Amino acid sequence: MALVSIVIPAYNRERTLKRAVESVLTQTIPDIEVIVVDDASKDNTVAVAQELARSDRRVRLIQGTSNRGAQGARNLGARDANSDWLCFFDSDDWMLPASIERRLKLAYDRDLKVVHSDAFVLRPNRQRALFGTPPLHGFIYEELLRAPGPTFQGMIVRADAFHEMGELDEDVIAYQEWDTAIRLARRHAFGFVAEPTFVYDCTGNDTISRDLARGAMGYEYVVNKHRSEIFRRLGPKAISQHFETIAGFYAEAASSDLAAKAKLKSLLWWPTPRHFIRILRSMALTPNQSTSSDSIPG
Repeated sequence: MALVSIVIPAYNRERTLKRAVESVLTQTIPDIEVIVVDDASKDNTVAVAQELARSDRRVRLIQGTSNRGAQGARNLGARDANSDWLCFFDSDDWMLPASIERRLKLAYDRDLKVVHSDAFVLRPNRQRALFGTPPLHGFIYEELLRAPGPTFQGMIVRADAFHEMGELDEDVIAYQEWDTAIRLARRHAFGFVAEPTFVYDCTGNDTISRDLARGAMGYEYVVNKHRSEIFRRLGPKAISQHFETIAGFYAEAASSDLAAKAKLKSLLWWPTPRHFIRILRSMALTPNQSTSSDSIPG
């Protein structure tokens, strides 16, 4: 039984998987297992994972029979994990050497079951920079109902806390870590490590963060899923603010019809005269484009 299981979902990641896995294997805490879950890749991802498993007994490969998405792959890996702690890592990022050690130290020092950290981010044609993860710590349930916080790659979770929460929601297409953090925060306090523990690589052409419409849909899904708790804890104005944010995402994705619908929902949740005027002005500034929801990638 390992101390920490690191689950890495992978779909068509033959070029980056080795870097990700090797960054985990060189951690200052060696008592780990790496579970690579291939999500029915069409390239040589499986061959790369098999070679990594042959070279280090701590690496295991699970092959999914169909493409279920990252959440489905994470669930497969979590079911097979055999450790006290659980991490979910992305196959195109890489851990810094003391990543696990620093987060576990805080967890043990403060008797925490969830710890997250900041990161460096790498964007096209830019120098590596601090990502700026919100430094949320303590009982942060209401803060997470108000806005996203931790990243999947930055979180380490006690296995018993994860299984108590239940499996990851496979219907969330974006902002998956936000939904997971909200569910964990209902029961557990969080710790935060300010020092970056991994590099978030946003230079690839297929990163989900570059799909604006998909991001808007994921954000809206999470808000709708937790809407009753947002309303109960924070009131209708918080829901209105979420839909205004969603409208901005859709507008940036040139989905003006969906942006208009989100603005209307924002107004209905908080129908004050000042808000009404602001929404009308923003709708007047929206370009006259029409993008059907059918054209948004799933």
